[in-house]
Amino acid sequence: MQYIFDVDGTLSFDGETISESINNAIKDLMLAGNEVIFDSARPIRDLLPMIPEFQSQKLIGANGAMISINNEIEVIKQINSSSFEYLKVLIQRYNLDYVIDSSWNYSSRITQNSFIEKMIDPSKSAQKIKIDEIENPIKTIFVNVEIRLQEKLLTMINQETPLNAIGLAGERTVDITAKDINKFFTLDKLGIENYIAFGNDRNDFEMLQSAQTSVWIESKKNLKSYSKNADIVCQPNSEAVAELIRSFLR
Repeated sequence: MQYIFDVDGTLSFDGETISESINNAIKDLMLAGNEVIFDSARPIRDLLPMIPEFQSQKLIGANGAMISINNEIEVIKQINSSSFEYLKVLIQRYNLDYVIDSSWNYSSRITQNSFIEKMIDPSKSAQKIKIDEIENPIKTIFVNVEIRLQEKLLTMINQETPLNAIGLAGERTVDITAKDINKFFTLDKLGIENYIAFGNDRNDFEMLQSAQTSVWIESKKNLKSYSKNADIVCQPNSEAVAELIRSFLR
C-alpha cells in the first residue's frame, strides 16, 4: 500500500521537527513493505530538512508543483510569465509581503513577524535573490494578508489568471501555483491511485477526497466540518498520530 503524508500540521506541530515516535511509526510502515510519500506546501528545498531520514522517498513539494524522485528534483508546472507579471503588480499595488520560490532559490519580503519565516530555507542551502531575478516561478505566497484582502486577492487571481490560488485556514496567506496544480494532480501524474492519505488543510482536500482511506488531523479549528468527510479523524498529537499510523499494520 502507498501512504501519503502531508507534513506541517499533520506530522509536525512546530514547523521545525517531526517527533521520533512518528518517524519510528513511518519506518515500521516501510519495513512492512509499504511505500511512503511525503507531500507539502513547502518547496522541496524546505521539505528536505524536515525528513532527514526519508529524503530518498518520493516527495511532492510546493502543493504539487514539483517532485523529488531518487533525490532528483523535477518541476511539474511553473507559473507562466504573464500571470507572474500580474502577481508582481498585486504585490506593488497592495504592498504585499511575499515568498516566491523557483526550483531552488527564492525571493522574499516579510515586514511583519510571520510563522513562515522559520520555514524558509532552514538549511541555508539556497540564495535569496531579487524578485526580478526569478526566472521560473514555481509557487508564490502572499504573507500577512488580512482576511478581507485575502478574499479580494483570491477573487482577483481566480478571475484574472489561470492560476490556482487558495487561502490556508487561519494562516493569513494566499498560496498560488500554476493552473490545475494541487497534490492530487501530481499523485495522479505519478500513477498513484490506491493510497491512504493523511492531511489537515485545504491544500489536502483533493488528495483526501480521492484516497482509499482519508485521515484528517484536526488541527484547524475553522475546518472542523471537514472531519465529517474523512474516514478517520485524529487529534493533532504526536503520540496519537504515531499510534494511528501503527494501527494500519494490525
